[in-house]
Amino acid sequence: MLQIKSRFGLFAEDGFIHFYDKTVNQKNEVSDMTIGEKLKALRLSLGLNKKEFAHGIINSSYLASIEKGESEIRAIDLIEILQQHNLSIISFLVDFGDVKSNLAVYEHEADNAFFAQDTQRLIQIGDLCPNTLIKEVIQLMVAKLDGNLADFPKDIQTKIKKIFWKIEKWDINSLWILSNVMEIYSFDDLEGLVHSVFHNLVYFSDYEDETIKLLATITYNYLRICLTQVRVNEQEVKKASLYLRKIPSIPAVAYEKMKGDYILALHYSYYTTAEEIDKVLKKVREDELRPKN
Repeated sequence: MLQIKSRFGLFAEDGFIHFYDKTVNQKNEVSDMTIGEKLKALRLSLGLNKKEFAHGIINSSYLASIEKGESEIRAIDLIEILQQHNLSIISFLVDFGDVKSNLAVYEHEADNAFFAQDTQRLIQIGDLCPNTLIKEVIQLMVAKLDGNLADFPKDIQTKIKKIFWKIEKWDINSLWILSNVMEIYSFDDLEGLVHSVFHNLVYFSDYEDETIKLLATITYNYLRICLTQVRVNEQEVKKASLYLRKIPSIPAVAYEKMKGDYILALHYSYYTTAEEIDKVLKKVREDELRPKN
């Protein structure tokens, strides 16, 4: 059975952001503020009480213990709290050089910017990202938004493709990369990669929501690519649609599942059904892009 930990667990092995007595920011300046103290300062600057600040994510008593440095905050909870108030996780963590591996932050914010079709924000995230490979994937995402994928450098495409030549098992980062680079593969090569995902990642109850989200994204993208081939391979369409159906119907993947249903309805000429799904999709997208504060 393949186990995959949350992408946000990359901050630390246990999925928590750990506190340090002192932190060093990007200017090599020492800061005495802990993450809890910075959260409290941010909350007060917004004029919010603890319940309002962490509404629906963690309870106020636990937030109080985090602010005092008595408890640790999970990376995903920190991201959701900041997102709820339209704040950047990258900006928040800029002073915390000791936090382990922030790549998850860049991936998460890149996904949000891509969904919002915010090219400038995506470019900013790529410029800030310290990891060359993730930076190049983000550059490819920018090219897709701008409609310039055909002009994306072939040497970078080859470099990205090479990471899957040596892959022994899928992890959260390789899934994230695949979900964003599928368009650079020939259909035959992509088919092999996606079949590996479908074959190896079947224990959905073992996976975090972030993994489920990536699997739904990969499956929807593959289904879309299948349906845009000159000669549609109906067998591959069926495999993708069945796998998408098996993915748990959690809120995080509602958009991908509905998009899959939408393009299938169009493919099979169920135009009335497609029209109804499209109305719901527009509402979901509006809700996702609406400020959450």
